[in-house]
Amino acid sequence: MKTEDLALFNKVVEYQSQSAAARALGIPVSTISRNICHLEEHLGTRLLDRTTRSLALTEAGIELLERSKDILAAVEALELSVGQLQLKPEGAVTIAAPLDFINLACSDALNDFHQRHPKLRMRFISYQSRQNPMDVKADLVLFVCHGNPPDSSFIGHKLTSIKRSFIASPDFIAKHPHLTHPSQLGDYPCLLSAKGAQPANIWLWSEQQQSHSVEVDGPLESETNELCITAAVNGAGVAWVPPAMCQKYLNEGRLQQVFGDKFTCDVDIWGLYSSRHYLPHRVRLVLEFFQQELSQMQ
Repeated sequence: MKTEDLALFNKVVEYQSQSAAARALGIPVSTISRNICHLEEHLGTRLLDRTTRSLALTEAGIELLERSKDILAAVEALELSVGQLQLKPEGAVTIAAPLDFINLACSDALNDFHQRHPKLRMRFISYQSRQNPMDVKADLVLFVCHGNPPDSSFIGHKLTSIKRSFIASPDFIAKHPHLTHPSQLGDYPCLLSAKGAQPANIWLWSEQQQSHSVEVDGPLESETNELCITAAVNGAGVAWVPPAMCQKYLNEGRLQQVFGDKFTCDVDIWGLYSSRHYLPHRVRLVLEFFQQELSQMQ
């Protein structure tokens, strides 16, 4: 029996429905349902009586609820006491993330974090969100997507949303005056880079509160946005990236948004981890660090 399953069971009872608990935790309803089923199978008894409008505890569910509260409280107290984790966090936290994005977004703040927590080490491994997060061995996965992350046993915490826009060099824009709408991009050279769970050659934009897409192609495809940004500066084509990642070039006038502030779309950045309630304190500190730093990119 997993403490994560007990914690999810408690949340379902607290919110009186699986869907409400899923919304509060930022995870799919199917994850909640699957974990509750596993718990019932493990115990060999039904814990919840479910109808379309209500949820009630069975006798076994009432007993489990009372006992599990004590168990979860004991686990939390143990974690906080061992090694005085609250006062002196130490050890390593493995973070799977798109490293070019982290380098541009957070590199200046990493030293400040180290000064505050000198015994805590961040270990970064390269990760693109097209990979299944279940296949990655990390304490924390930074997942980039349009909307919600895929259904998995991970807990999802939305860190921030940023804009993605079409950018190119002034020379490229001047040479292609007839490029006036994203739907035309299939006829122009595009620089394909990692788009999280989104296929690299399918580009999105919002128009009149609706989402649209276009299939593109071009001379370059890369796992990193950084390489495509450099190619765009050199006039190789249009890149579809967060302006925050190339703000220096935009400020210098070496890049421009092809359609101005129009036709952008939101990109969500999630922190994925195995348990919300009993997350090790050192991992929680790292998660809070990324939330603070990434929120400044909005």
